[in-house]
Amino acid sequence: MMMEKFCQNVKLPQKGFFGWLTTKMFESKNRFLEVNAVKLCELKPDHQVLELGFGPGLGLEAAVKEMKDGPGKLWGLDLSPYMIEVAGKRLKDDINSGRVELCLGSVMDLPFEANTFDRVFHCNCFYFWPNIDRGVQEIMRVMKPDSLMVTTINQASINKAIERGVLKYANPNVPLYIEVLKRNGFSNVNIQELDDSGTAYQAIFASVGKKDN
Repeated sequence: MMMEKFCQNVKLPQKGFFGWLTTKMFESKNRFLEVNAVKLCELKPDHQVLELGFGPGLGLEAAVKEMKDGPGKLWGLDLSPYMIEVAGKRLKDDINSGRVELCLGSVMDLPFEANTFDRVFHCNCFYFWPNIDRGVQEIMRVMKPDSLMVTTINQASINKAIERGVLKYANPNVPLYIEVLKRNGFSNVNIQELDDSGTAYQAIFASVGKKDN
């Protein structure tokens, strides 16, 4: 019963003990992935940026620092009201200043206009999407021409989580994700093996070229 509750909260954190426990795990395990995703995006001060599945807000926090005092803006989208609450406390000042906006919603139906974002990033996220093709199509729709998406994962951690049964409600199929990106119009799709202070991780890059709309 306890493992089932934990697995449910890994997929969709909810307020309560297991949501709190999941949040602490995210903060411990995902921080370096979030920070590196932001670095790999090579953000500029005037960029419009979206993080999908922002969790406790670590990636958005790092991105604010990268963009400094430019005219750009950061949006975060998450399916969990509890993560909105947790990240909202972390980013309170940046939200109040208008530099960050948190949105409750699903990648299946992004609440943004077409051609909005220069950069999109997410960490340990795509394998919870109920329909990967639909999610990727929505991301493509909201990205500008000549924009970039960065996805960071830690395959070793994913493998351990699978062995322990933690990813019961996930489909962490990296080759499938890469294939879906390609067949839905992303270009220069590639995965790179990288290292952060001795910890290996993977980054998937996907570009948007010219668009018809």
